[in-house]
Amino acid sequence: MTHFASALATGADWKAILAEAGLQLEHSTKVKRPVGDGLGLVYVTEPLADHFSDIVTTLKERTGVPNWVGCVGHGICSATAEHQDEPALSAMIAPWAADSFHVFDSVTTVEGISPALSGDWATAHGPVFGLAHGDPRNRHIGSIVEALPSAGNGYFVGGLTSLGDTPTQVAGQPTGGGLSGVLMAAEISVMVTHSQGCSPVGPLHRITAGERSIIAALDGRPAVDVLKEDIGEVLARDLNRIGGYIHVAMPVAGSDTGDYTVRNLVGLDPNGGMLAVGDDVNIGDQIMFVRRDPGTARRDFTKRLTELKHRIGDRKIRGGVFVSCVARGAAMFGQAGREVELIGETLGDFPLTGFYANGEFCGNRMYGYTGVLSVFL
Repeated sequence: MTHFASALATGADWKAILAEAGLQLEHSTKVKRPVGDGLGLVYVTEPLADHFSDIVTTLKERTGVPNWVGCVGHGICSATAEHQDEPALSAMIAPWAADSFHVFDSVTTVEGISPALSGDWATAHGPVFGLAHGDPRNRHIGSIVEALPSAGNGYFVGGLTSLGDTPTQVAGQPTGGGLSGVLMAAEISVMVTHSQGCSPVGPLHRITAGERSIIAALDGRPAVDVLKEDIGEVLARDLNRIGGYIHVAMPVAGSDTGDYTVRNLVGLDPNGGMLAVGDDVNIGDQIMFVRRDPGTARRDFTKRLTELKHRIGDRKIRGGVFVSCVARGAAMFGQAGREVELIGETLGDFPLTGFYANGEFCGNRMYGYTGVLSVFL
C-alpha cells in the first residue's frame, strides 16, 4: 500500500506557494506511474483565485499529471491544518491509471447531466463514484445535484465553490458556471461518511399553511408558537438569541438512518406567527427544529468517524478528500485545524485534501453545515 502524494503550502506570494507545493508533491511521490496517468486534486483559497488558471497550468507542467480537478473554496484543508483567510493551496495526486477515471467539464442544466455522465466510459466502468464541484451562482445547481445518481449511475460527493468572478473550478482545465468534476471506476475502493453536527430540539411537525419559503402554521398552529414550545422558555423569551443556533431540518424521505437536510431559519414574524426558512417548502412537508453548537458537532463527527473506522476494518487508507461547510472548521471546533485533526486521531495518518464550501452534497442531496469525508483504500 502506498499513500498518495500530497502538499500544503501558504505564503504571501502565489508563485512561492506553488513552488513549495511542487517540491512537496515531488518528495512525497512514492510510486512511479506512466506518463499521462494519475489524477490531481487541487484546492486554493479565495486570495489565489486570480491566479488559479496559472496554478493549474504549472502543476500540470511540473508534475506531468495532465488531469486535475478542484476548485477555489472559502478555505482549504490538509491532514493537519485549515486555512480560510490567507493565500493557501492544498493538493494531492492519486497514481491511478488514466482509464480508471473520467473528468467531466461543467454541466449547467439538468438536461446536460445524462450526456455528460452516461457515456460509454461510465457504462463500462460503473457504478461510479463521483467527486464534483458546483457553482453556487447557477440557479439549477440544486436540481443538478439531485439528478446526479440516476444520470451518472453512481454515488456523488462534493460541494459548492466560492463566488469569485474568475473561473473557480478545474476539470482538466479551468471552468465554472455549473457542476464539474471526476468519475471514478468501480475498481477504485472508496468509503464515505458525513456529519450533520446538529441535534433535534423537538418532534417532527407537519406544515399546514405556508408557501415558498414561508411557514405559517405547523400542525394547525402558528409556526412561531410551535418554535417557542420546542426551544424552551429561556430561548423563547428572546428570539433574537436563536440566530445561527436554531435551524430547520427537513427529513429525507425514505431514509432508514434518520437523515435530514438543514436549512437556515432566516426570519420570523412574532405577530403573524410565521417563519421564513432558507428553502422552498410545501404544505404537507415535515420539519423539525434542530440545535447546532460546538459540542454537538464534535460528538456527531467523532461518532461518524468511529463508524467509518469499523467499516474500513484492516484495510489501509491511501488518501482522502474532505468537503466541509465554511461555517464549520475553526468557527465550530474552536481552533483552526481541530476538525481535520479529529480525522487523524480516529483514522490514523494519511494524506488529505479538501475545501470549505458554500454547501455540501452527498448522494443526491444538498446539505448545509456538514462535513463529508471520502477515503480511498
